Formats: sequence, C-alpha cells, structure tokens
Amino acid sequence: MNFKKNTIALAVGSAACLMNSTWAAKQSNTMEIAPITVTGEKINRTLEKTQSSVVVVTDKQLREKEDHNLVDVFARTPGVYNQSGNENWGIRGVPVSGFDDQGPAALNGAVSVFVDGAVQPNRALTLSPMPLWDVEQVEVFLGPQSTTQGRNSLAGAVVIQTKNPTFEPSFSAQTNVGNYNERGGAVAGGGSIVDDKIAGRIAVDYQEGDGYIDNLFNGDDANPTRTANYRGKLLVLPSDDLDVLLTYAHGESRKGDNSVIRQNDKIRYYKIDSNTEAYDKLKQDTVSAKVDYRLNDDWSITSLTANTDSDYDARLDFDQSADANQFVLRKQDGDLFSQELRLNYSSDTVKSFAGLYYGHNTNNFHDRLFFGSRLFGTVKGDTTIENKAVFGEVNWTFAPRWTLITGLRYDHETNDTDVKQDDFSEPAKDNQTSDAVLPKLGIDYELADNQFVGFMVQRGYRGGGVNVRAGSGHQAYDPEYTTNYELSYRGSFMDQTLRTRANVYYTDWKDQQVSVLDPQTEFLDVFNAGSSDIKGLEVSVEKDFGEQLTLNAGASVTDGKYKDFVTSDGRDMSGEDFLFSPKYKMALGATYRWNDRLTFNTDVVYQSTSPSEYEFDDAGQVTGERKSDAYWLANFNTEYKVTKNIAVSGYVKNAFDKEYVTNNRSGDIVDVGAPRTVGLVLRYDM
Repeated sequence: MNFKKNTIALAVGSAACLMNSTWAAKQSNTMEIAPITVTGEKINRTLEKTQSSVVVVTDKQLREKEDHNLVDVFARTPGVYNQSGNENWGIRGVPVSGFDDQGPAALNGAVSVFVDGAVQPNRALTLSPMPLWDVEQVEVFLGPQSTTQGRNSLAGAVVIQTKNPTFEPSFSAQTNVGNYNERGGAVAGGGSIVDDKIAGRIAVDYQEGDGYIDNLFNGDDANPTRTANYRGKLLVLPSDDLDVLLTYAHGESRKGDNSVIRQNDKIRYYKIDSNTEAYDKLKQDTVSAKVDYRLNDDWSITSLTANTDSDYDARLDFDQSADANQFVLRKQDGDLFSQELRLNYSSDTVKSFAGLYYGHNTNNFHDRLFFGSRLFGTVKGDTTIENKAVFGEVNWTFAPRWTLITGLRYDHETNDTDVKQDDFSEPAKDNQTSDAVLPKLGIDYELADNQFVGFMVQRGYRGGGVNVRAGSGHQAYDPEYTTNYELSYRGSFMDQTLRTRANVYYTDWKDQQVSVLDPQTEFLDVFNAGSSDIKGLEVSVEKDFGEQLTLNAGASVTDGKYKDFVTSDGRDMSGEDFLFSPKYKMALGATYRWNDRLTFNTDVVYQSTSPSEYEFDDAGQVTGERKSDAYWLANFNTEYKVTKNIAVSGYVKNAFDKEYVTNNRSGDIVDVGAPRTVGLVLRYDM
C-alpha cells in the first residue's frame, strides 16, 4: 500500500447491513457512494465483490452507533451471539473457544481476532471488552477462514484495523461519564515528523466503572472494571517503493464477578453472594512491523512480524458462595509470535498472493486452590505450539463478468504440553503433530452492473492437542475439520441507494472436539466424539432516503445440530442443538442526519432463546433443556455538533431495561444481560 498516494480510506459502514454510504455536498442532489474496502482476506476487494459473509463497521459507523467495544458490535450483528462482558460469544453457533471446554489455559480456539495484524491471546477474547477507540475499521468474517488466516479460524475471524499515521496533523479527544459510575477519557493524534518521510500517531484510552452487580455478602460492587490502552505507530517511507509501519500497543484490563445468583428458584438480578473478592487481570504488550515493498506496478512483497506478551492472573470464588472460603489463584504467562511473508500480484484480470507463515505460541499456567489459608491443590504446566504453513490464493477474471477464486494452505503444527503437577488427577506430558491441506474453490459471476452471485467451497481446520483443564485426564485429541458450502448474493439498486446482501451456507463438521465428563473418573476430557452440521442464512438490506435518512435491517437463521454424539456413559445428544446458539437474530436500525449538526440513531435487536444445558433421564436420553431467554433490546443515541470541532453525544443501551438470562445453567450461579446503561460523551476533533 502506497501511503504517499493513498491514506487508508474507508467508507461509512453499517454493521447490520454490511455496507453504508457517504452523503454528497449540500449543493449536489446526487448521493455519492464511497466503496468499502475489505482487507481481512489479504486481497483488497470492495465489499460488493467479497463473497464471504462479512460485517464491516467503519470509524464513522462506530461513532454513530456509540460502539465502545466489540461487545457493542457483536450485540447487533446477525450470525453472532454474545453476552455482557464478552465472556461467551460465538459465530454461526460455534463458541469462540470451541466446544472443547479446556479452561483458560488453552491456546486453541475456534475464532481468531487480529488487531493490526497481531493475533490476540485467548484471555483477551473472553475477558477484555476490546475497546475500539481510534479504530478505523472492524471486519467480522462469518464462516471458516482457515485457508487465509490459519489456526484458530475454524468458525470465523475478526480483523480490526486501527488508524494509521498520516502526514496531515490530526488530534481528537473525548471524555465520557455514565451510570454505574462509568467514566473515562481518550486522546489520539499525530502527523508529520519528517516531511514526506516519517509520520507518527499516538492513541490513549482509559475507562473505569463500578459495574452493575452488587455483592450481598460485603455490600460492595462485585464487578468493578478498568481498562487502559496505549498505542503508538510510526510510519517510515525510506523510498517511493518501501513503506514501513511500526506499532507498539499496551493494554490492561481488570474486572470482577460478572455472574448473579438464583435463590429459591428466582433470579436475583444484578446480585451475587460471595465471600471472595474475585477478579481477572490481563496485561499485554504487542510489537509489530509491517513492511510493504513494491517491486513494480504489479508485484509487491509484504512482511508482517508480530509478538504479543501477555500476563494474566485471577482470584476466583471456587465454591461460588458465601458459605465456604474456597478460592483459586490463577497465573498465566503467554507469548504469541508470528512471521508472515507474502508475494503479491495484481493486474486487471488477476489478483493473487503466495505466502509463508511461522508461528510460535507458548503459555505457562499455574493454578492454586485454597481452603481458607490452607493450600489444597496445585496445577501447573506449559504448552508450546509451533505452526508452519505455505498458503496462497488466486482470483482470476478469466472471462468478462466471471472470476475464479482458488486458494490452498498446507499447515503443519506441533503441540508440546507438559502438565508438571496436577494434585487433582495425574501429571501428563504429550506431543501432538497435525498436518492439514486446506483448499478453497469458488466462482463469482456479475449478473449485471452491481449484481454479483457466487459459490464457494472451503475447508476449515483446528489442530489437535492435549487437554490442560485442571482435574482432567489430560488426554490427547486429534484435529477437527469442517467443509463449508456457501452461496452468496450482493446487489444494489436505485443508483446504489438500496443495497442488499445474502449468504446461505451448509457446514459439515467431522471429528468434532467436544468436552465429555467421564462418570468413572469424574474428569472433564476432550474427545473427537462428535459430527455435526450447521445450516444457515444471513441477509441484510440498507436504503438511503436522500442525504438525511438511512434505514437498515439484517437477520440470520443458524441451525447447528449434533449428528452423532454419544458420551462415554451413554448420554445421547445426537440431533440436539448446539449449546448457547440462538436460532434467530434480527437487527433493525435507522440513522437520521439533520443540518450537518444533529444526528439521531436507533437500533432494535432481537435474539431468540438458546439451550444452556441438557437434561437427561436414567437411560441417557435428552428429556429437556435449560434455556436462555429470548429478548428484544432497543438502543438510542444522538450527537450534536456545538461547533465545527466540538460535539456532545448521549446514548441509552437497553433503553427499556429488559431483564434476561443469557446462561441458564443449573445451580445457583447464572449469567444475565446488562441492564439499562446511559452515558454522555464530550468530544473534540481538530
């Protein structure tokens, strides 16, 4: 990418509809549509030419929707389910960590999240809300991305691009307050350091709040939160053909207990009863270097090097009550290193790349269970995963309106796990090696101007490993595979003021990794015990009514079921729905812009119920399900530009204060959605 000629220009996006528009100058009566560029599949395409089911949210949309973190984006994205705090979310019915419940020390997952090309650690995906201050674009890919992104992309990927330095000076700052004592501030800015040679940018964001859950035992806030993020970028242009982008990012997050209690079969909304001041803390530092070298007009080389060091520690209420004093102290140190080198080719008829990848991931874990002041048990060990791959893709427009898409990845992975001590079972040491060939093949046809239909087949994959959950048998398990068949349509009408998109898919899942409780040992182990399929549909429609009003609607149907899944003790879950996966989701939205100074936005989101836990009879047959609640949520926000540079905005999320359960598991501890939250934001832009 030539930063001298092109500052990354990304258009206004709509998360629910996958595309949006900018409005023309006042003197023009014609709506000007700026194309959205999708970058996450490593070949830059406009959104209408991207077959994959992808939700794109640009910086303008993030501001209009008052999206503060990924939780806000996921909440209204059809095909994605989530719960407050981001502890459990998934794509197309598949949890971010997969169906193999290996605990927080696992390095394997089903969805990868990348920030500026650096993959995020597992704890960041389920504990941190992933703040979006100074973000340029968010791309949520629904469906397997294994051929392009590699490991941990079996169900999808999230690609976040923060704002890059430019040679034009810029500065933004904001402060915000909200209920539950939420407060924070953020600044971002940069510009030229050496004319036409070096530019820099710095972004800082700090947020804290008391949370909305009260602890009945001590009368304190049960879930106080705090996040701090700092990022610096340096763009260096040694020559007209060479761009170097250096990034350093530091993040910290802390949160408490996000659950509530059930007493006498009644949900005590936003109350917990615990004698342990529980917390989860995560610190991470990421350094990355992206180098683009243009050999000529058609050929270029891209190198992306990234390393993330993470430090996680926690104190958890083991008995989850105020009756006993059992707690866990947890410590993990992780490191994620990756190096990718790509040779890119782009012409009028062919866009392609070929690449090499090397990844080295480590995690050292140490859990200690205390009964009062007495150490009852310890689990400690380490995992090292080494990943090597050769991959590539070719998009060939072999005839007018016809494009062939073909890709291939050969992936080799080794997993060395050494559980040095487990006072609840037995230590274990094992080495697993996985090899996979991951093809994809598709065809895209332009029916007419701005009308595209395509079909794609691609393979998804996740490597094998060793279960590291405390108290498990630490058995090894094999890789799992999916084959995804997907038909897509993208079309626009009425001078592109009406934009539509649809993807229908079928996913066949083999050797599925699932967690099973062994009734003899009472160990929770991972087996390749299941085969499943997922059938679904994702659609979106967006319409501009002049320059002022935009309406959008998006919906998804997700039907994921086990085809063959019988546990070792005879419990038969064949034919049952995936846990936590809602079948239906819908989002309706409207944005009204009045006289260039006042903007109103509203979203209404529906999510259907989903199973939280199966119930069995003595013969091992499913007799019922414990289910989460279906719900409707309404969100409103508005922004008023006091001056050209100063704006004030307000937002209300869950405006009608809907109470609903997101994880209705048995026992006294359940998860619920967030109550009504309100806030004000004062912002300055230079």
